[in-house]
Amino acid sequence: MKTHREYLKKQVADKTFAREFERERKRLRIAYDIHTTRERLGLTQQALAQKAGVTQQMVSRIETASTANMAHGSVCKIAAALGVDAGLVSKER
Repeated sequence: MKTHREYLKKQVADKTFAREFERERKRLRIAYDIHTTRERLGLTQQALAQKAGVTQQMVSRIETASTANMAHGSVCKIAAALGVDAGLVSKER
């Protein structure tokens, strides 16, 4: 029986799979960072949405990575409302 790591290593050899896998990993990282920062600050999704000038539904879709294409502008507004930078971060994170 293969381990998950062995299976994934074989799958990422496929360039299309690797590209989509990396894209999804980044979306999930953004979602996680926004969610954990919002909770650490004690904000509800509604309160964050009001501060950012977006809808609560947008905050929810971004936090759950349930939108296929996160609008860069919305992510930047939410990041600014949280007092964090939506810039580039090290892959070592």
